[in-house]
Amino acid sequence: MNKDNAVKSSNGLWNTILLGAAAFLLVLAVVSAPEPAFQATLQALKLWWNIVFPALLPFLVLVEILIAYGWAHGVGVLLDPLMKKIFKLPGAGGWVLITGMTAGFPAGAQAASGMYRQGELRVDEAGRLAALSHFCNPMTILVVIGTGLLHQPEAGYLLLIVHWISGLLAAWIFGLFHKPASSEGTRQFTASLNKVRSSKFAQRPLLKRAATEALEAHQRDGRSFGKLLGDSVTRSVQTLMMTGGFILFFAVLTRVLTGHLLPQLPPYLVSGLLEAHLAAQSISSSAFQAGILQLAVLSAALAWSGISAQLQSLSLMQETGLSWRYFMVKRALHSVLAFAITLALWKPFSALSAGIVPAFRTEPLDHANADQHFNFWSGLPSFMQVQGVICLLLIAAFWLCSRLIDRYRR
Repeated sequence: MNKDNAVKSSNGLWNTILLGAAAFLLVLAVVSAPEPAFQATLQALKLWWNIVFPALLPFLVLVEILIAYGWAHGVGVLLDPLMKKIFKLPGAGGWVLITGMTAGFPAGAQAASGMYRQGELRVDEAGRLAALSHFCNPMTILVVIGTGLLHQPEAGYLLLIVHWISGLLAAWIFGLFHKPASSEGTRQFTASLNKVRSSKFAQRPLLKRAATEALEAHQRDGRSFGKLLGDSVTRSVQTLMMTGGFILFFAVLTRVLTGHLLPQLPPYLVSGLLEAHLAAQSISSSAFQAGILQLAVLSAALAWSGISAQLQSLSLMQETGLSWRYFMVKRALHSVLAFAITLALWKPFSALSAGIVPAFRTEPLDHANADQHFNFWSGLPSFMQVQGVICLLLIAAFWLCSRLIDRYRR
């Protein structure tokens, strides 16, 4: 026991020394060249305020409110066969998955964390669900990347389809190797879950079961609307402030690495490893020998999402003890699948959309400030409508899959 404590203490000491030295070197690099660091910070701040903040804030608030009002549980009844059979997760996790696919990271992790705090998910389920629901915001892919950076909306649709398919496929592969947890490690509200499995409850019409679950979940929450709204806004703004801090820090780190430590590497490799938005910007302005390779690399970078986005989700899941190693392996598999699927779908998709080809060139283009032309605040109502439609379509699609799975099992 003493030996284990000594090893842990030694590891902690070395981690402290390494992190301290890295921070000191970063400060030296910023002090030696303050202008590039300032420009990187300014660019990241505009990205966060014009795109990330308005794209996420309304949806994060709505997600908190809808979970408290039982929507997650009602949707969970509809998606129960799909979530259990394919992803080995509770049906209520279907709402978290849809949240992540509609709003983007770290909304899925926040929704999973909220359900864990309510006692609706076990520790391992919350962690796996956060990894499953880690997707890029669809409006960012369609509007900012497809239309703004690549100047071709059709490319945005291809990237979004591949992003979703590869993410769900990676989650299914992980589910194949998942070992069910012991039933002793348990949820707080076992009475409700037992009722879902009871024969009397199962004989009710599907929509009535979903409405009953939603009503009882809201009664268990017990907060008034005013208290709920205040809690939701506070938690959502705190999450977005944390997100902004990560984006600013990694923007400066990317500029320092590409300018001082790793100047010989292509800039998109460093930005792709660290931050997804900066990676999309860098890849779209880099020279590639073939347009398909550019699109495949961009698809892989969005699936990887960058260490910045991964840390954002992990910071929201601290209480669950979600392993960064597990999260990174899941993201790496998602990235590899996205790269391969993009290559596989390129020919049929380009045949359906001949106009996509001119969007990709082999000479570098100057899109360094392209994201600054986009301000989601001005189009916020329209973007929310599109996100609402995407959310409803995902619910309908997953519900149909659940019905097919349920009928097949019978």
